[in-house]
Amino acid sequence: MPAAAPPGSPLVRWFGDVGSGDVQEVGGKTASLGEMARALVPKGVRIPNGFATPTDAFRLFLQAPLPRKLPELWADLDAHEALLDRVAATATVVAGLKALFRGAPPEDQLEMYHRTALARALLLGTPLPPEVAVALESGYATLEEEYGENVDVAVRSSSVREDSEMASFAGQYESYLNIQGAEAVKTAWKMCAASAFTERAVSYQLSKGLDPLDSPLAVIVMKMVRSDLATSGVLFTLDPDSGNRNVVHLTSSYGLGELVVQGSVSPDTYLLWKEGLRRGLPAVVHRTLGAKDQKLVYSMQGGTATESVDVQAAWRREWSLSEEEAVELARMGMAIEEHYGRPMDIEWAKDGVTEKLFIVQARPETVHGPNGDMPVMVTYRMDPALAARLEAEGKVLLTGHAVGTRIASGRVRLYEDYEEVILKKRALRNRLKAGEPLDRIPPEERVFDPGDVLVTELTTPDWEPMMKDASLIITEKGGRTSHAAIVAREFGIPAIVGCHDATRVLQPLQKVTGSCAQGDVAQVFEGIHPFQVEKVAPGELPPIETLMKLNVGFPDRALQDALLPCDGVGLARLEFILTAQVGIHPLALLYFDELQEFARTGALASILEPYRDRLEREGPEEIRSLVGAVERRTPAHTDRRRFFVDQLRDGVALICAAFHPRPVLVRLSDLKSNEYRDLLGGKIFEPEEENPMIAWRGASRYTHPRFLPAFQMECEALRQVRRDLGLDNLQIMVPFCRTPQEGKEVVRLLAEEALGPQGPGPHGDDGVPLFLMVEIPSNVLEGEAFIRDMALAGASIGSNDLVQTVYAVSRDDLEDYAYPVDARSPGVQTMIRSAIDIFTGAGVEMGICGQAPSDFPEEIPPFLVECGITSISVTPDTFYRARAAVAKAEVAKAGLAKTGGAKAGVAKDGVAMAERRE
Repeated sequence: MPAAAPPGSPLVRWFGDVGSGDVQEVGGKTASLGEMARALVPKGVRIPNGFATPTDAFRLFLQAPLPRKLPELWADLDAHEALLDRVAATATVVAGLKALFRGAPPEDQLEMYHRTALARALLLGTPLPPEVAVALESGYATLEEEYGENVDVAVRSSSVREDSEMASFAGQYESYLNIQGAEAVKTAWKMCAASAFTERAVSYQLSKGLDPLDSPLAVIVMKMVRSDLATSGVLFTLDPDSGNRNVVHLTSSYGLGELVVQGSVSPDTYLLWKEGLRRGLPAVVHRTLGAKDQKLVYSMQGGTATESVDVQAAWRREWSLSEEEAVELARMGMAIEEHYGRPMDIEWAKDGVTEKLFIVQARPETVHGPNGDMPVMVTYRMDPALAARLEAEGKVLLTGHAVGTRIASGRVRLYEDYEEVILKKRALRNRLKAGEPLDRIPPEERVFDPGDVLVTELTTPDWEPMMKDASLIITEKGGRTSHAAIVAREFGIPAIVGCHDATRVLQPLQKVTGSCAQGDVAQVFEGIHPFQVEKVAPGELPPIETLMKLNVGFPDRALQDALLPCDGVGLARLEFILTAQVGIHPLALLYFDELQEFARTGALASILEPYRDRLEREGPEEIRSLVGAVERRTPAHTDRRRFFVDQLRDGVALICAAFHPRPVLVRLSDLKSNEYRDLLGGKIFEPEEENPMIAWRGASRYTHPRFLPAFQMECEALRQVRRDLGLDNLQIMVPFCRTPQEGKEVVRLLAEEALGPQGPGPHGDDGVPLFLMVEIPSNVLEGEAFIRDMALAGASIGSNDLVQTVYAVSRDDLEDYAYPVDARSPGVQTMIRSAIDIFTGAGVEMGICGQAPSDFPEEIPPFLVECGITSISVTPDTFYRARAAVAKAEVAKAGLAKTGGAKAGVAKDGVAMAERRE
């Protein structure tokens, strides 16, 4: 890298000569690249070489004489005579721009569209000052010396205000790729300068209270990373939607990075655990395979620099980045974050020639703040019963990737592209100028009203003036790390991207509700539906002694849920991962090759002999259909057993990483036979039981020879989470264990899989805290034996099943009984009180993870506090209400203890803190 600018080129500043203190001279993007080149390259952060023409070059350009051919430059544009005369009366470009924008109404989108188009034409028609031309030629010649003649470069804008902590300016300025030759560089330089006056850039700055004429621009010329032959993407050093700082969020797709940044493709997504990276562990805790159907490459056509082409089908089914490469990028990202002392938004690219990974841009993440402070916690919730009913009624119109965690509703405004918006705005303006009142124009003939839902094929920064007025944004294409998604987050607007067929399914003015509050998968519901917004200031939460934990269902909600001020996870259900992420019976995956052979030849492998009758009843044709379905659901996996282990590992690892170092109690699989039958291939491997609720489930499965291989796969996934990924906050809970002897056998099997509670097993593990789920009277009546024989660290009450087994009722049919029972019934509460006494008396943790505290958050928690329970685990939507009830109950209990009064009864008037704040 050159140590100084080449002789005779004072307007060339190399990356190695600038740093964070030079923003006013070279712009935010150049200053960041220079800072990394100087300080972080020695720490393993790889940066391609390049230079910038400083803001002085831009000022020289603006001081150039006004072009004499102004009428010709504006011949095809909508410029009224008075405006043309006003600009023509000036002498320089900058004076002309000031005249052009004088009195421009920033709220008038159409007027801004026309005036910025005039500004760009003015700059593109202005010759480069000789000093700037010489600087570009000199700098490019030096790059040719380093990389070869006619080197390919990227020419990129670098504004003084861009990439600041105040605002991201995501995508507001242009970049030009695969530029070759000094003349092409000079042309691209002028185009970058003109992009300072696009409508989106000017509108964005005005929305932030900034004057676009006070924002000088530097221009970068840097060596292209040949990611057209490899991959590229975006990296955040936190989760961009929830703000959870335990993870690095990485996206990757084939080709040059512009399609990922624009949101034109759905990339692969990787989440990496930061603490694991610090410890030198693999650290990839979750992966999602993207569509990756398009890529941007160097054009083979004359006259164009790049073009978008289809990605071949086989590549789409492969991961675009290896786990080792993901780890290398994440470590670069963490080094950058550590250097800047705040979360960062980073663009990266892989060179297909050298196979090396490069950082090509880094800017502060602007949504969640430098310190991660959350003065007020805002949680959006839709009643789960309402969501389930809408889904059952077929009211879910679309699904896509969630941007943000909010819920919003409104009327659909659907557009093919931004040009359509401009044409409709022009027609509307003409009607208003003719004297027609806006309130008399029908809604269908308007363009966009505040609170409407913006629906289009692709959200790009061009839409920014309209985006800020939308209640919700829905696009057919895009990813959660696109520039448009960043801007949507800055405005606090929920967006649903990658929502296929949105422009076909949704109709103009149709009323919809979009929810991004369920995790990564967002839903669009037909109609306007209610939702709740809870606001709680963490500093207002009273201290309590009882541990408050969460029941976590789906892993993709964990990053958001972990931000609640809880003490960890009291129940993470493996079966939610099995049904939602796997969807295939574990034995259908384990015996895939044997099923495939049976479908092809009719030959039955000995391992499938116990299932002969069911296989023959299904027949070869049905088995062929099953095999095909499994193949379609397991892309990027030739080893179907590996698919099962990977999916389970990723789901559990994401939850553990989100909450680390707080404990996460994972319940081993507890699907019943009828639920297993609903999985793909389940009819082959599952019996038909008359009462699955109290039949072959829980511990009795793990010890059965037919299910043992599936349990071993489950254990392998958990072992990888704790041993390979180093997530030492993982705890294990055994469900529906009928006898201490059965529990002891489960412990033996866990020990064989290096998950035992009593020290090293054959795989060298050092023991995992083991819990028992208390849901059968025998768990209480023989509590001491369970504690002794299973070396328990704790137990947790499953209130739903405890109601069922205490009163001999089917929990699926409770509403049909004349005298219904629940967790508030005397028999159940007597059993709960006894369990708490036995387990806490033995010095082990006693919690509850059943539905009762969530169903009755103002009644059950006070009863549990009075009994002396160690921890209470509730669903996230009831957390604040339950916690407030616990705080009130603890105060009451302490008061009674001081006065020597009787034990407190079940509180009936718990106050929901969330309802007091609004």
